[in-house]
Amino acid sequence: MADIREKVVITFFSHYEAVKAKRQMGRGNLIAVPRALSSSCGTALEVSLEDFTSNHGFDYDKAYLKEGDSWSVLQV
Repeated sequence: MADIREKVVITFFSHYEAVKAKRQMGRGNLIAVPRALSSSCGTALEVSLEDFTSNHGFDYDKAYLKEGDSWSVLQV
């Protein structure tokens, strides 16, 4: 079972989509996309893994889970 404190970084195609997703979820933090990740938009949403898996009814580019020093793309 995943640790609910694990963070997911979600990238979007536009800043507007990132803000819209945050409003829809009602939680999370808007952050700059980490340099290790690539995105068409410079804004990402950081949420817990639990929140992402239960509330991601919005359009996004990719979702990443930090695993040690690397990132893995979540396939949900």
